[in-house]
Amino acid sequence: MLPDKNNPKWISLLKGEINHNFKIVSASMMLSRLNRQLKRDDSKESIKSCIDEAYDFFKKFQNLFEEDLKEIFK
Repeated sequence: MLPDKNNPKWISLLKGEINHNFKIVSASMMLSRLNRQLKRDDSKESIKSCIDEAYDFFKKFQNLFEEDLKEIFK
């Protein structure tokens, strides 16, 4: 199950404070892009938008990233 969007680890993951080596590179690429976006604009709206995008990505491919997500959100 995917952690709630209000979990503070989403922000830490997006800001690069949590450094995780994903087994599938597409997640790292997406998070890197969102991290750069937050460095340009870290407003509440931008943070919410980035969390929404990351959440939707991991929800869509949850079966591929189940182990990674368990490790990050333990």
